[in-house]
Amino acid sequence: MKNLSFIFILLFPLTIFCQADNSSFFLNLMKTEFEAFQKKDPSLWIKYVDGNAIFTGSDNTFKTKDQIIEEMKSAPDIFISAAETYDDIITRTYGNTTVLSCLTTFTFISSDGNINKIKFKFTRVHIKDGTEWKLVYHSSIPVEI
Repeated sequence: MKNLSFIFILLFPLTIFCQADNSSFFLNLMKTEFEAFQKKDPSLWIKYVDGNAIFTGSDNTFKTKDQIIEEMKSAPDIFISAAETYDDIITRTYGNTTVLSCLTTFTFISSDGNINKIKFKFTRVHIKDGTEWKLVYHSSIPVEI
């Protein structure tokens, strides 16, 4: 029992480190997606998305990867000066599947010069395909501020 406790003490910090590293990886994928909208250039984002990925947004419609790519290419100019912050980040990995959930605040300046904030609750599912993680599901739901 004493040896088991010692092993747990040694492995516990390693487990925390791996989970934190896992969270930052998937959060960085979200940031890459936001950057693709800002630059109207999906090229950096495409490699992280499965060809059959499903996207649902605040308009309650299903979209494909190709539809999101077109949205990125024609994103409104408000994205150029916009910013996103991420809170309440939770990632859980189950074998080759990782679920990320977070609260995101999208801040932008409207055409009349006002600062606007919109909050969304995101859920994203990634599947490990060989050595690569691929986004297979993305959902965003607006939340009251």
